[in-house]
Amino acid sequence: MLHTHGTWGRRIVTRKTPYSLTTILYLDPNKRCSWHSHKHAYNQFYVISGILEIKTDIGPGDQRNFTTITAGQSFTVSPGAKHEFRTKHVDTVVEEIAYVEYDHTDIHREQLGGDLKP
Repeated sequence: MLHTHGTWGRRIVTRKTPYSLTTILYLDPNKRCSWHSHKHAYNQFYVISGILEIKTDIGPGDQRNFTTITAGQSFTVSPGAKHEFRTKHVDTVVEEIAYVEYDHTDIHREQLGGDLKP
C-alpha cells in the first residue's frame, strides 16, 4: 500500500485501477485541502470517524455550499465542481473514492444468463 502525507494528514491507497482510486485519509484537526476540481472524476467521501465539512461551488452566483458529514455518512462531488474538504476540531478518518462514470455499454455477453437446466 502506498502511504503519502499532505498538509492535512496522511493518505493510504487501498485500491487503484485505471478507472478509480480508493484511499483512506487520516485527517488532522482544523485542516483543509486545496480548492480544486476534477475534469472527469467523481469524488465520494465516506466518513469512518470524526467530522468532515465539504465546501463546493454548487449553488446560485458566488454562493458556496458547505455540507457537514459524520460517521456513516457520505457525500459525492461531481466532475467539474470546485471543492475542498475541511476538518473540525477532531481527528477524522475518511474513505475517499475517486472514480469515472460507469459505462453500461461496456459489456460483451457471449450468452445470456438465466435458469440452469436440470
